[in-house]
Amino acid sequence: MRRTRVRAAIAAGVVAALAVGGIAGWALLRDDAKASPKKRAAAPSTTMTTTTTTTTPKPVAAVTATQKVPEITAYQDAVETSAAVTKLSAKTEYGLPRTFLVTDQSSHPGWLNVLLPVRPNGSSGWIKASDVTLGTSDYEIRIELGAHKLTLLKLGQPVLDSGVVIGADKTPTPVGKFYVTDPLDLHSQPNAGYGVFALGISGYSDVLTSFKGGPGQLAVHGTNNPGQVGQNISNGCVRVPNDIIEQIAAQAPLGTPVTIVA
Repeated sequence: MRRTRVRAAIAAGVVAALAVGGIAGWALLRDDAKASPKKRAAAPSTTMTTTTTTTTPKPVAAVTATQKVPEITAYQDAVETSAAVTKLSAKTEYGLPRTFLVTDQSSHPGWLNVLLPVRPNGSSGWIKASDVTLGTSDYEIRIELGAHKLTLLKLGQPVLDSGVVIGADKTPTPVGKFYVTDPLDLHSQPNAGYGVFALGISGYSDVLTSFKGGPGQLAVHGTNNPGQVGQNISNGCVRVPNDIIEQIAAQAPLGTPVTIVA
């Protein structure tokens, strides 16, 4: 009986020890978990790459408008009751068909906004679409004054380039957007000072209100002195070698844009 009591006491002590040890162990694990939480594996990072494709607009031909009425009125707005900017005859001073460069043909049905060959440079106005015949030019003449360079482009692609002579400091070549108004074949006048061909444009000198009996109109023309290319010595016109102006004149029709930049 005594042995049985001793064994029971020993068993009870073991159970108690295990119970206490178990609770203590659980507490220890819990505290360890608080102190040093198990790190989870980091999720793999995913980088989203968005590719944006930019499509460059395809160059389009310039739209031109050739007058088909004896006199045309350019208005300040696309209504006949607005103020008139200017009135122009069907022929230029040189007897060529009056042609304009169209800058807007969609915002006002029946009307066209065009650059005008009048002072001040860059003037524009609204004309009736019914007064003109539309055409196109695939070409643009681009002149960089600082680089003394002319480039002829066809639908945005260069087809020829050349060095140029530009205006002197006292008679500078103005910058701006112009267009060809008067192509003149001068092969029969080789000593007129304009080479074998001249392309009169819609711009005018900013300092000369008249020149040799004319209104101070600008031109891109040839020269019999190609060695002067690269100099600033003209009265505002742009000169290129004769072979270059002949190539340009053979390709660029009336209304061809002429862009002059610094």
